[in-house]
Amino acid sequence: MATNKSYYDILGVKRDASDDDIKKAFRKLAAKYHPDAGGDEQKFKEVSEAYTTLSDPKKRREYDQMLMFGGIPGADFGGSGGRGRYTYTTNVGGDWSDIFNNMRGGDGGFGGFDFSSIFGGAGGARAANRPTKGSDLTMSVDVSAEEAFRGATRKATYRVPSTGEEQTLTIKIPAGAVDGGKLRYRGRGEYGTNGGDRGDLVITTHVAEHPVFKRDGADVRMELPLSIYEAALGATVDVPTPDGTEVRLKVPAGTQDGKTFRFRDLGAPNVKRKGSRGALFVTVRVKVPTMLSKKERDALAALRDADTRDYREEVMRYGTKR
Repeated sequence: MATNKSYYDILGVKRDASDDDIKKAFRKLAAKYHPDAGGDEQKFKEVSEAYTTLSDPKKRREYDQMLMFGGIPGADFGGSGGRGRYTYTTNVGGDWSDIFNNMRGGDGGFGGFDFSSIFGGAGGARAANRPTKGSDLTMSVDVSAEEAFRGATRKATYRVPSTGEEQTLTIKIPAGAVDGGKLRYRGRGEYGTNGGDRGDLVITTHVAEHPVFKRDGADVRMELPLSIYEAALGATVDVPTPDGTEVRLKVPAGTQDGKTFRFRDLGAPNVKRKGSRGALFVTVRVKVPTMLSKKERDALAALRDADTRDYREEVMRYGTKR
């Protein structure tokens, strides 16, 4: 190593260079001087020694302190102690042939730096020969709301990109399947290389909306229309459930629009908790008739005139005071 050059000079970076700047500089010089790429082995040793020190925060601090006192650490390569005021040996516990062999084997040599990422060679060849798992393949399947509630099976055919072969499997759509849910079939994806395992086949379920039931995971929500008479007087109503049965709801007299009733375990099966189900939430929607016969209008008018309740008391207290 030249006695008048610091490690920063060798890498061509400033004293305040960031870790990323140092790594980029080393990457460029290593690709240029690496022996496997026909470069200068001595130059490669120099840039490697510089990187080993400057890429390690503790060694870099010590090195900078030595520079402050006027020395040029590393000027006496190998630590013989003859030419410089300070010596600074960074060969990490082995000779250079060992380090080169490690790098060629894809094992790095300087702080875990992967030389196979910047040039081809024996290390890259060995990495290329390692067993590699195949990539995952993806596809989607459309499911009706009823199929999602009760579960279903579906045959699907897909093509493996690397070979072009078509493969068929039976998809088991679980009861309680949700829109956007994932079904993973292990070992049914792309083929691996060098004896590596196959990837997986990942299937996304797209569940159609139901005209009555709305999903919230395993919970199911629905709206139940009631007439103003049923809401006012109370009623007993048979309500459908997702599994095709009915449940009887007793609506209390005076039920208001937006009132929600909860039925435990009458929602959809919970795919995350086998054997359990969500709840069914029934929200009342009071319907006001839009067309009245003369008889109905007269009857309602009589009820209105006889009604002495103040329905807007809470609102009118904030009105203009006269």
